Amino acid sequence: MLPNFLLTREQILFYRDNGYLVVSDVLSSIQCNRMNQIFEQRARDNNDKQFQGIMNLDREDYRIRHLMCYYKIVLILDTLLDAETVGLQSMFLFKKGSTDYAPQAWNPHQDNAYPRGPYGWYLTGNIPFADQDKENGCMYIYPGSHIESLLNAEFVKSFHEQTDKNPGHDVSRSLPSKYRSIDLPLEKGSLLVLHGNVVHGSYPNNSVRDRPMILIPYGAKGITQQPGFISGKTGDRREITLRPLRYEL
Repeated sequence: MLPNFLLTREQILFYRDNGYLVVSDVLSSIQCNRMNQIFEQRARDNNDKQFQGIMNLDREDYRIRHLMCYYKIVLILDTLLDAETVGLQSMFLFKKGSTDYAPQAWNPHQDNAYPRGPYGWYLTGNIPFADQDKENGCMYIYPGSHIESLLNAEFVKSFHEQTDKNPGHDVSRSLPSKYRSIDLPLEKGSLLVLHGNVVHGSYPNNSVRDRPMILIPYGAKGITQQPGFISGKTGDRREITLRPLRYEL
């Protein structure tokens, strides 16, 4: 475990070279279970029997806002952005085993295709609340593809879409062939940081296990004021201060 969750030089260089970084043990198993229960309860309250996903619960539930402001996460992101980090939104995906959404797999896409922030100003923090592997729908990534600008994409609906449709603005036809994908299994409670331009997707959940994960888009302070930034009707991206940092969850 890193002291104070400050990154090493090797980790920073890995992120710059590959466009992603995995940091282990950012949340404990108990913290993951507690957070997952919050989203499970909200789905039940909404009578969402298919557990489609929940957008921006941080604006209603202080516990999710505290997660967004958690010091272990923010210190890492400040370092990688080399700027003061702000939150933008949150999205939770259940990907529950044996539900209609379990077979859903994200197309290869770039997260920054949605907000279209300046290059390097936008990234996503992803925290799995259960172990992920290929069988239950882990992610795959194209290391180094973050050096590309935003690629031509087939734009598709990417939240509460039909169960037989895969989300993610598909760049498979425009991604240069020099990039090769690797699988990205993740341990419960780790933090996956994705550069906004790195191409990635996910596999279907072909197991009976769940693959709960929160995705928190972040940016450098001032990103929403940059020309061309898209807030989005569904995403409703807005700058959310992360100070003071939260030291307990």
